Amino acid sequence: MDQLLTIKEISDQTGLEESLIRFYESEYPDQLPEKILQGGTLFFVVEAVKALRNIHTLHNRAAIAPAEEGVRYARVIAVTSGKGGVGKSNIALNLAIEFQRQGKMCIVLDADMGMANIHLLTGLPPGQGLAELAAGRKTISEVLVAGPEGIGIIPGVGGVLAMADCSKQARLRIAGAFAQLEERADIILIDTAAGMGAGVRDFLQSADELLFVLTPDITSLADAYGLLKALHQEGLPERPIYCVVNMAQTVQQAADVARRFIACARQFIGRNVSGVGYLLKDATVSAALIRRTPYTVFNPRARVSRNTAHLATALLRQEQPDIQTSSAFSRYLHLAQAGERPLIKPKNREAA
Repeated sequence: MDQLLTIKEISDQTGLEESLIRFYESEYPDQLPEKILQGGTLFFVVEAVKALRNIHTLHNRAAIAPAEEGVRYARVIAVTSGKGGVGKSNIALNLAIEFQRQGKMCIVLDADMGMANIHLLTGLPPGQGLAELAAGRKTISEVLVAGPEGIGIIPGVGGVLAMADCSKQARLRIAGAFAQLEERADIILIDTAAGMGAGVRDFLQSADELLFVLTPDITSLADAYGLLKALHQEGLPERPIYCVVNMAQTVQQAADVARRFIACARQFIGRNVSGVGYLLKDATVSAALIRRTPYTVFNPRARVSRNTAHLATALLRQEQPDIQTSSAFSRYLHLAQAGERPLIKPKNREAA
């Protein structure tokens, strides 16, 4: 009988994480030799070592190579901010609804692994979506839930501190699951956590486009610039970067905030940022929140709802089909495989 190996022995011989081996088993079953059942346990045969190494090589090439001709991946937009409390989650959710209304199948991924709240804004029960994916207990289809207006939602997990520092193994499982979504949707919006943790930065480095949410608060502007600068220092690829100003009192105030952020990015780090819209302060937002209903559903004619519709239209005009020929979540998986990276803290804040 061929030599039989446990998954730990396979991991030692291939240098691959056990979670990555499980992912390859699910994604490439036809390229792996059958396992042997012995004493109620499934073992690998020794030939699996070479097969897994080959799969790993091919998968890494696919992660950075263009898709096959005719294959289009979802447009992945990461919605982010330098600090919390700027309305990022509300914008991501309502923007998804407006995309859906304009004919784009949209999925919202609540990627705040510790303070998830998309479910609070929709009236959905609290989920354990990312926690279940990270633990390997559920598939992506099992955690994807139907949201308002037909959007899809992958709920995060709130109040679970272990998820806030998501491990490398967990991020590998999550990335493998997300990669399956990219041929099902037109647009995937990632509602990232605030700050500069490794998980947040990997999402931002991998996404097709970045949307920074700003407010007139000077700390919002400074922290958003600090995050962009940190990403730049880490080698952020050339991708479209946008900003939207939330909670502005006037159109002029929104324009001033956007102009300062755009100028800082260009002057100090040579990055081009496009202003794509604003959301004026509106009592409709808090009224909708009390009823756990997205504000664009609660009152589609409200000023903030119209602003969000204009934002969606502006972003749809910015679509760049050439970006969608490669998989954002394969890029994320590639980063997760590379291991943890040190947190980058900006040395100072240039005048914003």
